[in-house]
Amino acid sequence: MPSNHPITRFWRAALHVAVLPVMLALAGCVTAPAVAPPIELSIFSINDFHGHIQPQPAGGIEYLATVLNQLRDKRPHQVFVGAGDLIGASPQMSALLKDEPTLSALGELGLVATALGNHELDHGVQELLRKTHGECPSKGCDWPGFKGATFPYLAANMFDTATGKRVLPSHVMKHMAGLKIAFVGVVTRDTPKVVVPRSIAGLRFADEADTLNALVPELHAAGAQVLVALIHEGAMYDGAANDPSYACPGLKGRGVDIAKRLDPAYAIIISGHTHQAYTCKINGRLMVQAGSYGGWLTESRLTLDANGKVLDAQATNYPVLQGVNAPNPAFAALVQRAAALTLVARSQPVATLKRGANRQVAAPYGDSSLGNLVADSQLAYAKKHGGADIGLTNSGGIRADLVVVPGRMITHSDVFAIQPFGNELIALTISGAQLKALIRRQLPPRREGGPTTLQVSNNLRYQWSQAPGTGVVLDAITVDGKPLDLYRDYRIVANNFTAEGGDELSILRQGRDRAAIGPDIDALVEWLSDNPAAMDQIDSGRIQRN
Repeated sequence: MPSNHPITRFWRAALHVAVLPVMLALAGCVTAPAVAPPIELSIFSINDFHGHIQPQPAGGIEYLATVLNQLRDKRPHQVFVGAGDLIGASPQMSALLKDEPTLSALGELGLVATALGNHELDHGVQELLRKTHGECPSKGCDWPGFKGATFPYLAANMFDTATGKRVLPSHVMKHMAGLKIAFVGVVTRDTPKVVVPRSIAGLRFADEADTLNALVPELHAAGAQVLVALIHEGAMYDGAANDPSYACPGLKGRGVDIAKRLDPAYAIIISGHTHQAYTCKINGRLMVQAGSYGGWLTESRLTLDANGKVLDAQATNYPVLQGVNAPNPAFAALVQRAAALTLVARSQPVATLKRGANRQVAAPYGDSSLGNLVADSQLAYAKKHGGADIGLTNSGGIRADLVVVPGRMITHSDVFAIQPFGNELIALTISGAQLKALIRRQLPPRREGGPTTLQVSNNLRYQWSQAPGTGVVLDAITVDGKPLDLYRDYRIVANNFTAEGGDELSILRQGRDRAAIGPDIDALVEWLSDNPAAMDQIDSGRIQRN
C-alpha cells in the first residue's frame, strides 16, 4: 500500500499518539547529573612564633599541640601552615640551641609550609639553609638528633641579585579533598630596613602584591584550583582577636594595602609580622593573623565547590591557654630536653634588683624605663672599651620587659629575653648637626607602622613641641647638661643593627671611625651586676613634649 495512502497515514498517526506518552514517561525517569557537595577545608596557621617553645601564660609548643590536635580531630580536610618569623629573636631555651628544637617541634607538629620571615634571616641565608637542611658541623648539631625542617620556607619575592633567581621556593602544591591547592609565600619587602645589612647582602626583595599577582598564571597553568597567600606582612588593629562581622574597623597598615592590590584569585590571606590577632575581610576576602609567640591559633574555614571556588569563608582565633588545656606529653618532653641542655647558661645569676623596667614608652615619641636602662648600659660599656659620648638603642631590639620577682635574682636568661639578637655594639663618630638630624627624624611625621623612637642614654635630653596645624619644633637638645654643639663631633655607641642604618636610620651609616666593642647583652649584664644605682636613673623624661 502506498505510503501516502489514507489508511497508512491513519495508522502512522495512531502509532505516534500511542508511543508519545511512553516516551514522555521514560524521559521523566532520566535523573539529572548529581551536584557535588561543597568541600569544607580548614587552614590552621601561626605566625611570629619566635622560638617560644617553653610554657608561658598563653602559648608553649606543648599546649599549641593540644589545641591544634583537638581541632584537627574534628576536621576531615585540614592543613597547618605558617606566616613567618617562626624562629629568630627567640628566648634562650631555643636560641642557645640555634632554634633547632623549634624547627624540630614544628615539623613534628605537621607544619606543611611557611612564608619566610625577616627574623629567619638574622644570621643570613646560609645559616637558615643549614638549619632547614639539617646540616651539622663536625662537632654535631646543638640539638641532638637534629634532622632539619621537614617543611619548606617560601619566599617568592626574594631574589639573588647576581643571578636574578629566587633563593627559596615560591610555593608548594598540595592535593586535598580532590582539589589542588597552592600555598604561596612572600616576606615583607621592608626586610632591608629591619635586618642587619650583612645578613642580607646580595639579596633583593620585591613588592609582595606584585610578586603574588605575577605568579597567578603560572599557578593556574600548573593546575592549582585554590591559591592561598602566606604573607609575612600585616596590619595594625586595636579590636578583638575575633570580629564576628569581619569588618574590623580601624584596621590599617601595609597589609591592608597589599590585600587591596592582591589578585582576586587568592582565596585567603594569612598574614604576620605585626604581632596582631585579627579575623577580618577586605573586599570580601579573609585576612587573618594569629598574634605572636603561639598565644593564638587561627583556623580559617573555607567552603569550596568542586572547582575550588570559595562559597563561604570564616575564621576563628583560638587562645592557647594553659589553664584549660593539658600539655601534650611528647612536646612537653621535647621542651624538658631543651631546658636541661640550656639550664646552666640560662641560670647564671646577674643581680638582685628591687624593681623592674618596662619597654612601653611613656608617651608617643617618648622614652621607656627599659629603653633608658639599655642605652645607659651601652654607654657605660663603651666608656670602658675605647670611649663614647652618647648611647642609643632601637626600641624594636628590646623584646621583653625586665620583670623582678621578690626573692629571685635576675638571671642571664632574663637579660637574654630582653636582647635576644646577639647584636654587637659599634662605636662611631658623627657631627652635632648629624645628631640633630637624627633626633628630628624620630619625631612626627613618621610613616604608619614605621620604626619606634630611638632610646637615649641619661646624658642626652631633648624637648620638642608642635602647635595644632604646624610642624614639629625641636626646642632644646643637651648633652651632659650643655646645648648640643652642631660643629663638634660626638662619639655614639649603638648596636650594629642601628649603626648600620636599620630602622631607616641612614644617617648612622655615615658614621666615621667605627669600632666593634662587644656584645650588647654583655653590656647589660655588667651594668646590672656592677652598678647598684642602675635602676635609679631610668624613669622616663629624657624625651619630652612641651
